[in-house]
Amino acid sequence: MEVNGAGNTVLYRGALKSCNYHCSYCPFSKHRVSENELKRDREQWFRFCHSLINQADSKRVRAVMIVPYGEALIHPWYWKGLAELSQSPHLDAVGAQTNLSFLLEKALEEYRQAGGILPHLRLWATFHPEMISAEAFAEACHKVREAGILLCAGAVGVPHHIKQLQTLKKRLPKDVYFWINKLDGRRRPYTKEEEQEFLEIDPFFYRELRLVSANPHLCQNRFFVEGDGRYRACNISSPMGKGWYQQENQLSNPNIQCRQKFCSCYLAYGGRQDFMNSVLFGPYPVFRIPRRPKAVFLDIDGTLIPEKGGRVSNLVAEDLAALAKSGETYLLFATTLPYQEAIHRCRKLCHLFHGGIFSAGAHMRLEGSVVLDTGEKAGKKEAFCFFDGAKLLPFFEQQKRNYHFRILVYQKGSDIYKISLIRSARMPWPPDQAQAVFQYALENSSVKGLRFFTEGHCMQILAKQANKANGAGILCKWLGISRDDVAAAGNSEEDQELLARWNGFYVGVGKAKSTRVGIENGNVC
Repeated sequence: MEVNGAGNTVLYRGALKSCNYHCSYCPFSKHRVSENELKRDREQWFRFCHSLINQADSKRVRAVMIVPYGEALIHPWYWKGLAELSQSPHLDAVGAQTNLSFLLEKALEEYRQAGGILPHLRLWATFHPEMISAEAFAEACHKVREAGILLCAGAVGVPHHIKQLQTLKKRLPKDVYFWINKLDGRRRPYTKEEEQEFLEIDPFFYRELRLVSANPHLCQNRFFVEGDGRYRACNISSPMGKGWYQQENQLSNPNIQCRQKFCSCYLAYGGRQDFMNSVLFGPYPVFRIPRRPKAVFLDIDGTLIPEKGGRVSNLVAEDLAALAKSGETYLLFATTLPYQEAIHRCRKLCHLFHGGIFSAGAHMRLEGSVVLDTGEKAGKKEAFCFFDGAKLLPFFEQQKRNYHFRILVYQKGSDIYKISLIRSARMPWPPDQAQAVFQYALENSSVKGLRFFTEGHCMQILAKQANKANGAGILCKWLGISRDDVAAAGNSEEDQELLARWNGFYVGVGKAKSTRVGIENGNVC
């Protein structure tokens, strides 16, 4: 897998501007469709599909979702195109926004006859109370799930529809997430009571109420393509200039034009490279289908907390609180910091966490109300990766004046699990000096099976097997959690193996913050 993201996601909107529903608030319900419009829409759709099938790999596209102005899935050509796209070895997910008014059996027959791969199909289903009852819509959702199709369902948060939405929530399949979009155009804010009622329906509704500042740097992996080939980063950003069909090589968004101050809808904020989008909704969050991990491993510096200082953002804090409140997910740190410092840095959030990986994998700890694989409840469980650090200390002492560092030893009782060589904050460790200090100590002490890495002015020495990926394996074994039920996020070289092995998302696209070297039998590896 790609730990720096899952590839590009494309949202497609063709010429279609008509719908079989007639909701009073929707302008497209009043548009009378012509045969020429349908013909143009069909031609544009297949042109897009064929171009994407031929170039999905070079353009690094891994997911496609249709986001029409009207209702697309009542037209058979969309099912045929989705089927053809689903067969691409480079695409993991294809889908569409829909009101679920299509005939499911007929649609699936068209999809199968065109070779469609059902596990790749995703649907975003919107409930329209003016056109269908909560009971009938819930029944349609049950049939979609019984057919083996993943979907989410939702509605606009209209206050006088709350009773109908509560009824629908109760009748939906238990594994279908029911989202609520904020109602635009209100002349008053939601009351506290209305907010609470919508939060009981959608535990992530608070995301709709927060102003998310636009940030083009987080929009490098998604594109919004229109039927005529114009494209942009998302549905509310400015056109990019060049057409989709003129981009024959790998796509990139180096000069995103965005005049928006805020990402004002889910397609805008939900498709960004915010790591919590990936944690909550998987590698392709625009489909709005929750990931529901049983364990989430999160780095601290540069991930939860900005590298240059600061605090956890309010939205991330709310996301973590929602995950913790669900009772389905263990939140776990995965940090190079020692336990006490990690808890101090995240003191306002640590009550949500159940321990984690500390000292870069040299110390694993579970705490709080956790249920182990054995079925027993554990108040605290710990493991350490010890090494014969006492033999190294005399040789570090000999070098500390030459290289201007002080020695900090981490131990449990008399056993050492990490040694830190710390310089002035203005004196980062050059790789050659760090290697020389480490090699000298190893050669003179004959200690083997160690590694080191540097983080700015700190050099960390620990056992070779001590790393975040192995630490996650230990904790997941204790908890009886499989790899498929794990999510992770981090931003340094120390996180790379964790992210690759445990469904991770790499935060940011800049240079990793640490330099890592492993040692085995005296050789650099």
